[in-house]
Amino acid sequence: MKITKLRFSLLNIRILLITSLIIFGAIDSLYSQEKDGDDEQEQSWSVSSGAHYYSRYTRYGIDLSEDRSAFSFGSEISHQSGFSAGFEAFALNGTDGGYEHSSFHVGYEYPLNTSVRFNGAYTYHSYKTDTLSVLAAISNELSLGGTLKVGRFLFFVSYNAFFEGGTANYVTTGASTNYNIGQLTLEPSVQFSFASQTVNDALLPKNRGKGKGNMKGTTSNLTTTITGLSNLSIYLAFHYPLGKGFVTSIMPSYVYSPTDLATSVSQFVLIIGLEHSVDF
Repeated sequence: MKITKLRFSLLNIRILLITSLIIFGAIDSLYSQEKDGDDEQEQSWSVSSGAHYYSRYTRYGIDLSEDRSAFSFGSEISHQSGFSAGFEAFALNGTDGGYEHSSFHVGYEYPLNTSVRFNGAYTYHSYKTDTLSVLAAISNELSLGGTLKVGRFLFFVSYNAFFEGGTANYVTTGASTNYNIGQLTLEPSVQFSFASQTVNDALLPKNRGKGKGNMKGTTSNLTTTITGLSNLSIYLAFHYPLGKGFVTSIMPSYVYSPTDLATSVSQFVLIIGLEHSVDF
């Protein structure tokens, strides 16, 4: 027990140190660019907001909307130095729908050169109930990643560690590209996610059944450690500018999830969004 507590404490210390480095690095870079640009009248801040409809909201192939459609609204402020902060909230559709969960994040992106970028972020998640899914009981997330641009293609990789209330680790990699047809932008992409998570057996979809995500009061001492491919996702996004900072998007996708963490092995998901951004 003492060894477990020590390991958990050391994990928290490492996470706090990394998060602090991200925040202080962002503030230092932000201050430096503000100081260097005192005599320049350039727009260095950007605020983007958006509303989205999901036929089903999933992450890593894991259903986070109880097999129902959902709406989301989010907003983010970012600085050209690489600093960003924002929030996103989700609500389920239906007669017994309503607020389901929200998240708040702070991050920083560092451009090594014109082709390579590194990024890190800390996110706090808050769910209506911690039995909604296998991720709902875990409130903190730390992500580290990078991108590589080669010609028209963008390759990316990220590592996401969830802690506090449980532990989970996910590694995601993939690639995307884009094509322009007049003002319409087509953005096909593919991504793979790999999971390592120890889950309370009562929260596994096969033990809950469809539509039984909210199991308040349900307890179990049995756990299962699940590793391997979490999901393979193929997306085709369509983006079209409406003018005055507005952009509409439609993104059909196919999600393959062979893991026991998912409610469905194979599913199609549709996302429709309206976004607005302004620089100042």
